[in-house]
Amino acid sequence: MLKRITKLEVILSILLVFMPLILIAFTNEVRSSISNYAYSSAEHVFAMLLSIAASMFIVNGTAHRKKWYNIVLGATLIGVIMTPHLDHSLLHYTFAGLFFVGSVFVMIYFSSAKQRLIKTIAGSIIVVALSGHFIFNLYSLFFAEWIGLMPIAIHFIGESINKLD
Repeated sequence: MLKRITKLEVILSILLVFMPLILIAFTNEVRSSISNYAYSSAEHVFAMLLSIAASMFIVNGTAHRKKWYNIVLGATLIGVIMTPHLDHSLLHYTFAGLFFVGSVFVMIYFSSAKQRLIKTIAGSIIVVALSGHFIFNLYSLFFAEWIGLMPIAIHFIGESINKLD
């Protein structure tokens, strides 16, 4: 059973990496942010993909009790879904910020000393990606989120296959 859960976690993590491409494929457009797909013709696809990601975190946190923090991260994704950014911007960005900041914190804080450097680099990629948009306005939030999701998904895969702690 644990092997099947691990396989599912890996597949869902890969889906998380490709979520922006899936949204582009369904709408034929690149929007300003991933959350902006809530206002597209593929709003149901956006909600489904984010629900799957939230479920992935919640199931992982439930199946592995020592990873309770993943339940919190999954709940923040549910918050992102439930508060579309144009209608509830403060709540939406709070949930999204908690997801990204929480993911960086979890990666670094819950790592062994042996893996802390690699986890700090992964967390830095997320911070740099988001800073590239919010501070330096180098690219859209869509690309900042996509870059930020990659280390999170890779970390999740690494944990699932016991290559990362």
